[in-house]
Amino acid sequence: MTGRVAAPPAVALYARGPFQAGGVIILESDEIQHLKVRRVGDGALVRLVDARGGVATARVSLERELASARVVAATTVAAPPLTELLVGAGDKERFFDLVEKATELGATRIVPLLTEHAQAVATRFTAAHVEKAHRRAREALKQCGAAWAPAVVAPVAVADAVRVAAPHGVLRLLADAEGATLPSLRESDGVQWAIGPEGGFTEAELAALTGAGFRTTSLGRATLRFDTAALAALAVTAQSRLG
Repeated sequence: MTGRVAAPPAVALYARGPFQAGGVIILESDEIQHLKVRRVGDGALVRLVDARGGVATARVSLERELASARVVAATTVAAPPLTELLVGAGDKERFFDLVEKATELGATRIVPLLTEHAQAVATRFTAAHVEKAHRRAREALKQCGAAWAPAVVAPVAVADAVRVAAPHGVLRLLADAEGATLPSLRESDGVQWAIGPEGGFTEAELAALTGAGFRTTSLGRATLRFDTAALAALAVTAQSRLG
């Protein structure tokens, strides 16, 4: 007779690691509220993620407005291949949505770019919005079942973003409708994508990017908004890595 394999816990929570079997994790207020919304009872098993590869199965303990989780088993998931987005920082709400979807699609780092055309956007993403972007990434992480959330940094100028050389072997790609076809990638290949704001990069910004080794690469003939283009870049990257 073959025994059934236990299904993983249906509810995932974010918690600060590290996770160790037998350890007790105090849950944050947002996660306590999530337990209430999902009607998770005392003693139920949940999945914990720390957004940096730590994953655990834990048993919840509820005490009035406090909640903790005792780790039953823990593991560490290897980091995904480097997959970075350098994106013209447009409207913050669309940028938050981009962060959520990019988490699901495997982005490892998101760099909002200060560009000439995005400066005119009154509702643009700024340094004050970084922590909210991290929260949105963690929420997406819990939903999609992955173990790593992308790092999101404060907006930087294009020249500053590309000043540091890419790690050895990392492919730098610049989204451009007139660019070349995406080359084949191995599963472990690192990629950095540069995505322009609405209105595109200026000539000076393009010069900085191409001078830093970014190669124009097509995502199709249509002119895409910054958030759509970023997600398309992640999708074609994942498909190419599958081979």
